[in-house]
Amino acid sequence: MFDQQRTRFRPALPAVRRRDTAARRAAGCRRRPRPGQAGGVMLTRLLSEVFDQYVFTRVDQILNLAGTHDARYSKTAAEVSAALGKLLVLARALKAQQPEMTGLVMDFEALTALESGQAAEIAYRQGLRDSRQIRRELMTCLHR
Repeated sequence: MFDQQRTRFRPALPAVRRRDTAARRAAGCRRRPRPGQAGGVMLTRLLSEVFDQYVFTRVDQILNLAGTHDARYSKTAAEVSAALGKLLVLARALKAQQPEMTGLVMDFEALTALESGQAAEIAYRQGLRDSRQIRRELMTCLHR
């Protein structure tokens, strides 16, 4: 049962199993995590998902507050909505000549909303990183 070149504490694996492992690695399969390692990876993934959800929710709250408390943002949002409304009216009027126009306008609306949300999320995350740096700088100045 034991190979001559191995210690008695490490049994030799059958050749078939060694080939299967090599084939799995060649096919891009990952190794099984060590005991305790899988829990750490799962915990990290879970924490990342929870944080992403927190950022998404917080950005949404901030944008909703901006819509009600920031006159400049409210004005811009109203102008965007009006422009989109005009585009949709025009697309529907040209539907016979340009049947894909309405779909294109709807896709544009969805993509610009997604892009705007992603930009807000990026800015929020950068603000979190900046706040740490600002705090360090402030503490450095206070300790002088």
